[in-house]
Amino acid sequence: MAEEQLSYVRDIYSAMQPFDAEEISGALAHDIEWNLPDALPWGGTHHGHEGIAAISEIFNDHVEGTWADPDEFFDAGDCVIVLGRIRGRARGSGAEFEVSFAHVWVMTDGVPSWFRAYFDTAPITSALQGGGTATRRA
Repeated sequence: MAEEQLSYVRDIYSAMQPFDAEEISGALAHDIEWNLPDALPWGGTHHGHEGIAAISEIFNDHVEGTWADPDEFFDAGDCVIVLGRIRGRARGSGAEFEVSFAHVWVMTDGVPSWFRAYFDTAPITSALQGGGTATRRA
């Protein structure tokens, strides 16, 4: 089961590159709870497939780039932990950013039902506000 869960989550990240909300939603529980840092325009807690669509729209309004570029996947029982990077360019300012992240996916019956992202938002908010290129790695 562990390899199946890891493979399932890897496929979700493939859909995240263009942040295809429809494809991502099809791989998630209908009532998923999606948690992102509040400091971002697309942050906060979002619910269900409508929440994923809202995140996608807001993110794409503000950023050109990859929503998540995963590096490592870890089986943690009923959770999958993913480490990677968020890279992009703020549409308004043209400033680039790159930050490391940790994502936690809780699996229910083999399907992601809860998601939380952990990362430093300062380089992203700086880029959105017109700051220069910002990089922060853990």
